[in-house]
Amino acid sequence: MTINRKNTRNQSYAKVLLDGSLPAYIRDISPMGFRVYSPVPLPYKEGSIVVCKVIPANQEDKPFDITGEIRWNRQEDSGEDVLGFQISSFADPEGETLYGELNKRFSGQ
Repeated sequence: MTINRKNTRNQSYAKVLLDGSLPAYIRDISPMGFRVYSPVPLPYKEGSIVVCKVIPANQEDKPFDITGEIRWNRQEDSGEDVLGFQISSFADPEGETLYGELNKRFSGQ
């Protein structure tokens, strides 16, 4: 299957909380969204709207909230659940700036 992307997806890492309580992490990121990995099954179906609190590895950056749509959900052979998260909105402008910086950091720009 060929996927035509407008934006490059960069390898990255950040902890996240889905809907305030489900721990997971981001392993790759693009300007429009990211993949969320979890060692336990996640209760989300395609089309679910989720609030994701991103906890940057850099202690100087404060956590920020992103609302988005689950585009797909699958389980890997390793047993991890993997979600495609498309960004709908940021809770505040500072979060949008921090997300942009996170994306730049991992794109090598």
